[in-house]
Amino acid sequence: MDTTSVTLTYGAQALELSVPDSFLAGPVIRPEALPPMDEAEILDAMRAALATPVGRPPLRSMVAGKRVAVVVSDEFRAGQQERIIRVLCEELAAGGPAHVTFLCATGTHEPKVYAMGIGAMVSRAAEATGLEVDFVAHSCDDPALVDVGSSPMGTPVHIEPAYLQAQVRVYGHESKHHYMNGYSVIDKQVVPGICARATVAANHKRSLSPDSGPGRNPWHTVPSRQVNPFSQDSQAVRRMVERIALDTDGQLVERQVETFGLDMISDKSSIYWVAAGDPDFLCAQAVVKADEQAQFTVARTRYVMISPGGPPASQAMYGVQNCFDMAMLGAIQHGGEVLVCAPCEGRPDLPPEVRGFATSPKSLELFWNNLVRLRHEPLDEAYRWIDENFQLYLWKTWRVLRNFGHDKLTIHVHSQLPPQALADAGFVPVADPQAWIDERAARGDGQLRVIDNGNKLLVLGQD
Repeated sequence: MDTTSVTLTYGAQALELSVPDSFLAGPVIRPEALPPMDEAEILDAMRAALATPVGRPPLRSMVAGKRVAVVVSDEFRAGQQERIIRVLCEELAAGGPAHVTFLCATGTHEPKVYAMGIGAMVSRAAEATGLEVDFVAHSCDDPALVDVGSSPMGTPVHIEPAYLQAQVRVYGHESKHHYMNGYSVIDKQVVPGICARATVAANHKRSLSPDSGPGRNPWHTVPSRQVNPFSQDSQAVRRMVERIALDTDGQLVERQVETFGLDMISDKSSIYWVAAGDPDFLCAQAVVKADEQAQFTVARTRYVMISPGGPPASQAMYGVQNCFDMAMLGAIQHGGEVLVCAPCEGRPDLPPEVRGFATSPKSLELFWNNLVRLRHEPLDEAYRWIDENFQLYLWKTWRVLRNFGHDKLTIHVHSQLPPQALADAGFVPVADPQAWIDERAARGDGQLRVIDNGNKLLVLGQD
């Protein structure tokens, strides 16, 4: 029997597996590898984008004598943050602003875990460029967050005061496909990025809608893919707060604030696309470029084997779930079987009972423990309880319950997690992925689709 060797990311390591050619449904799906770029090439690409912005004058000409807020992503996203911060500091220093605040868009992430490294990056870049800056690690529970009203969709919006005080608001971002927002675009740096927990929770409750999910966003060029309550609300919030300012006397006023963005599709070592200027233009372009770089349309198969990619995506089932929405659902037939390969070793700073399952005790309680509790309930009753008691993290519980109850999927997991704990949540533990492949290949009742780095791509199914 002819076989093909396939390599699948397994945390920081790799699994080498053999699949019979007659069982394998095409080559392994993975994001297009970006040609590596050295430090100078990456910085030059960003500087070139800043020198030729679209829909805006150069940033340095916008900021003279003005208060500026720069929103950058936190450390949960491993990418080009330090270089983004560096080139934005260079550009701002050339313009002579009156005051600059860098805001780390942690959303509901713990600032002490996900923002301190960003603060060090800001300090290094400020010292190198001679720019005086303040740094704010956003806390979604900070009582100083300002109530600016509700979004057109009814989300109560509380946001960082330094953002509202700025006369020029700058976004330094890296775009990609996203499991709920459809696409992680600049909109997300506002909500959840720098908003209160209540704002994020109200926005994230919209993920219970079947229209919320990957590949759908109001910035998409295809009308049928523009409907997504989650991302429509995110877009509306950003547009809303860009028309609100906080005066020196602490009063909120309606005023169209100047905005500017630097956005790209990138990884740790390269850039696929980069542009600067009007944030609306960047959002629309990012959607096009993300699809160009990492969208796949395939025939659905009975079997799927998938890895979310390396850490942090592979560290806990909470993060691994992202690839269920991004890639698994587009590739699998109704009633199919999936093998998820992720070590789920967990962060060492977390308690043992949390490690590998979730990213915090709270997400363990809400996501994992409720999955264990609700998986035997009828799907409509589980939905009713989640809808009536919604908190952050419960939307992930709902998505997995739908995989089991609506999509009728059997989800096997090869990991370091205790087998009984996986079984309690409805998953099937697998010790030997090669034996899993061989057993299903021998059945002769379907083919296997293999997906690597499933948290970084979009798979659409042909029905």
